[in-house]
Amino acid sequence: MAGCGGGGAALPAQDAVAQYEVVAEDVLGALTAVRPLAWERGAQGVIEPGAQDCRYRPGIWTADDVLYPEPGQGRDWGPWREALDPVLEEHGFTPLGREQSSGAAYWLESKGPSGSRLQLYIDGELRITDVRVDAEPCEDATLGL
Repeated sequence: MAGCGGGGAALPAQDAVAQYEVVAEDVLGALTAVRPLAWERGAQGVIEPGAQDCRYRPGIWTADDVLYPEPGQGRDWGPWREALDPVLEEHGFTPLGREQSSGAAYWLESKGPSGSRLQLYIDGELRITDVRVDAEPCEDATLGL
């Protein structure tokens, strides 16, 4: 999965889940090295069943706490970038970009192979989504889920 992040061909349906299980495991390991949090996975599967442009969401993980629990710590993304960027690069993702926000939500984003995106939210949410897959039909069962 090395190479430039952002573009690339769709992954074969039979490979997508296994490849992104490794990405998720490595990313969660890097996050735990910064701060030991328990991460619970949800929302794994095809984003829009039956779609022509089939996209897979490896998951949305929710931590048992926010990234910065102490008042006044602010949003210092430095430790998270230092831990995650090498892991992301190893899997063909770009380094985490500038902080983004919408309302009270703050996050960093990285673009990866096959159109994938990784987002890390300050409130303790990790999303890996938008992986283009070659799946006919576009449904969870085609990916082996």
